Amino acid sequence: MIGYGTQKKSDVNSSVSSIKTKDIQDIKQVSLDQMIQGKLAGVSVTNSNGQPGAAASVRVRGVTSINGTNEPLYVVDGIPISGDATGRSTSGRPIAGSDFSSTGGGGNNAVSPISFLNPNDIESIDVLKDASATAIYGSRGANGVIIITTKSGKKGTGKISYEGYSSVSSIYKTLDVMNLQQYALHQNQLAALFNAQPRPEFAHPELLGYGTDWQKEIYQTAIAQSHQLAFSGGKDGVSYYMSGNFLDQPGNIIGTGLKRYTVRLNLDAKVKDWLKVGGNFSTGINNEKFTVNQSFTGLISNTLLQAPDMPIRNLDGSYAAPPAGQNVNYFNPVAEALTRENKLIRKNFLGGIFGEVNLLKGLKYRAELAANTEFSESTDFQPSYDRGSQVNLTADLFERRQNWYSINVKNLLTYDFALGNHKFTVLAGQEALDSHWEGILGEGHGFKTNDIYGLNLSDADNRKVTSYKGSASIASLFARLIYDFNNTYSFSASIRRDVSSKFDPTAGDNQVGYFPAVAVSWKVSNEKFMEPLKPYIDNLKFRVGYGETGNQQIPNNRYSALLTDYFLPSNIPNPDLTWESMKQTNYGVDFTLFRNFNVNFDYYIKESKGFLFQYPLPDYLTGGLSQYGGMDAPYSNLGKVENKGIDLTLGYNTNGEIFNWSSSLVISHYKNRLLDIVNGVTLTEQANMNGYQPYVVTNSIVGQSIGSFWGYKTNGIFRTLEELQNAPIQFGQSIGTAPGQTYLGDVRYVDVNGDGVVDAKDKTIIGDPNPDFTFGFTNTFKYKNIDLSIFLQGSIGNDVMNLTRRNGIQNAMLYQNQLVEAMDFWSPQNPNASLPRPIGSTSNPNIDISDRFVEKGDYARIQNVTLGYTMPANFLSTLKMSRVRFYVSAQNLYTFTNYSGYDPEIGSFNQNVLLTGIDNGRYPSPRTFTFGVNLEF
Repeated sequence: MIGYGTQKKSDVNSSVSSIKTKDIQDIKQVSLDQMIQGKLAGVSVTNSNGQPGAAASVRVRGVTSINGTNEPLYVVDGIPISGDATGRSTSGRPIAGSDFSSTGGGGNNAVSPISFLNPNDIESIDVLKDASATAIYGSRGANGVIIITTKSGKKGTGKISYEGYSSVSSIYKTLDVMNLQQYALHQNQLAALFNAQPRPEFAHPELLGYGTDWQKEIYQTAIAQSHQLAFSGGKDGVSYYMSGNFLDQPGNIIGTGLKRYTVRLNLDAKVKDWLKVGGNFSTGINNEKFTVNQSFTGLISNTLLQAPDMPIRNLDGSYAAPPAGQNVNYFNPVAEALTRENKLIRKNFLGGIFGEVNLLKGLKYRAELAANTEFSESTDFQPSYDRGSQVNLTADLFERRQNWYSINVKNLLTYDFALGNHKFTVLAGQEALDSHWEGILGEGHGFKTNDIYGLNLSDADNRKVTSYKGSASIASLFARLIYDFNNTYSFSASIRRDVSSKFDPTAGDNQVGYFPAVAVSWKVSNEKFMEPLKPYIDNLKFRVGYGETGNQQIPNNRYSALLTDYFLPSNIPNPDLTWESMKQTNYGVDFTLFRNFNVNFDYYIKESKGFLFQYPLPDYLTGGLSQYGGMDAPYSNLGKVENKGIDLTLGYNTNGEIFNWSSSLVISHYKNRLLDIVNGVTLTEQANMNGYQPYVVTNSIVGQSIGSFWGYKTNGIFRTLEELQNAPIQFGQSIGTAPGQTYLGDVRYVDVNGDGVVDAKDKTIIGDPNPDFTFGFTNTFKYKNIDLSIFLQGSIGNDVMNLTRRNGIQNAMLYQNQLVEAMDFWSPQNPNASLPRPIGSTSNPNIDISDRFVEKGDYARIQNVTLGYTMPANFLSTLKMSRVRFYVSAQNLYTFTNYSGYDPEIGSFNQNVLLTGIDNGRYPSPRTFTFGVNLEF
């Protein structure tokens, strides 16, 4: 598949990677993201967390923009779906949780926009990677295009197929936190250092038990199941495919999970010799239960930091809380997971109809009408409780009812003709996309009971309801020419014109964007001089392509000033706002060695300029956010970003009578850097730590990678007075043991700028979340009726900022559990300790963001192993069956890594490229064992 058409793989001039049914039919996944991870060169997929239904981060050839989303456009049976899980270009509001910010309380709450798709229905996946291929999609193709074609009926006898499986998943790694004996000893040591009274119950730690293992209580073994029934066939010019699927996937944290129901119908008919009509329809219902993760206030962080001396329940059966007098914010994780109702219901419909008329020989007209809609219902009920030291006297209810729909209309005219050895394909098209969205957000407090709840049952004086609505549109014209001479030389060119409602219609041509592309290829193997070499090298082809695409993924009406509920301006307008543009050049070569070894290599250069971003003005200029009486900062075209990289695919196939082996290795490498930024604007991002205190964790500066980790460099710990006296002054502190002084055992920070003091001016780049390269290695073996698939996947060269570890070794307050390694802190009795001396403050310099908390994120993972057995055909014929296959598989079987956290595959926080590789309490990814059967009649 290519944009608005099809072409033989060997004839494509652009860079396109594909997966067919035969490549994936025996490896079962519950989402499209998992299907393509590690399978396609130039496509990087990282799972942002292990929560069922969560959004993954998908990057096609690196980072294109810093504007919130770098996700590709999905085109499902011709219907476009944005991969942006944050809906930045529509409402920009979460459908679950309070907000998408890293400093709020919502955590990593983005949900996958394509989770309603059933992977079993997919026939093929084609990824358009370079701009010469994606420019035909104009402003929506800047981040790459993933074309998904679902299954259709095949001519012949009808087929009935069933697939069912059950799986068992569990968290295979836990972090080494203190048990009660270790915690009591540690608390006694900290109490002495903080001049606090030791707790009498901890007088003899050796007499205590192990206490509550909160990780054991929170994590569960989850048993999932999936069932699918499908019917397909074709006869007398009519083909059909119909399927229904049910998936029940409990999460590995208690109180979380996903249930998905999907139905699909694909139908097409040849009504006349000159007329073909058809339609593709699917619907999905997702029921999801959530927990807050990737947040200091989330369940994972609380699980790790909650003290082991607290039981789950009191003797009367009520949930326990920390003893009175302890100044801690950590809640009972089990109580939070089981009493808080945080659920989301999504109802999706995706469908389209088409008619195709053969006007003349080679001349076809095709009209398509498609619609895509979603209705979502989010409910977050936090019950009232009184647990002594922790109370919530008024239950809280947050309701969100949101929906959106889009209508897509296309008219395509295609003409295929040949003049001798000259072949032409000409395409002319028109497309219009109209999108609408609206929502109602309500909250109520002060319920009389926790048993039943609704906004109408809350205290009438403690209710709040607000609403929003909006719309956007894109109108497009496009054309393409594909020329081939003698199946040896090929040329393609396209042009697209988009008109977007995102920009000021009165400001010249700001609304209009033009996106040209051109590509050429030379099939060297079809030259006569290559004939003698074909047994050694064949299918040799050189490709060169250039294209331009755009981006308009910003909120509505930022070119004008909007009004708040109080009829005051809510934002600073920018009427000069216009398209973000991206130019890409691609050089590629394909060839086959010795008939069995295939090589595909691409080198590309991408440059994005005028990227769209909200200008980071300080609050003293804007007055803060609009809901607090201020004005939102303006969006502007700010700077340039460059990506350079290579895509490499190596494949080997051997086919025998009883043994077959196919192997594929894909390697992707890219390097991005910020080339320019208007007025030297600071592009930092923060994360919440230490009880809602935001810390800057990344900075994007000219000449460096996007979203680089930002903080202080360190040089160990001060261990001698000579080191201390000869060191630069640390944060203006004198030498001494009093609060606010620097002494032995403190972190030794580096004076980066050489001015003789260590202060905020010494912050610098301390890590890069972007990998040097990613890889996927797939081997499939078939011996008679037995098949075995082994898939390895990994990432090399990326860093991870482990804030989970920072929180677990800070030694800054009492009544907070820590990792076991936190016991190895500096003291006169332990001068060779690995960690600095404890200081009783969560704002002490020893726990500032520094390279102490940056780790290598390299990993290689045995991602999937599947073993299957197919019953012999001669036996099945007696049962009136065409296929019976039993299989077992292991997902996420083993990870080779030195990373100390749960999982080095972190992804991007709510798909924010400026917050990539930050581990702040990520929902762990489980290991899963699956047992299934395929039946076909």
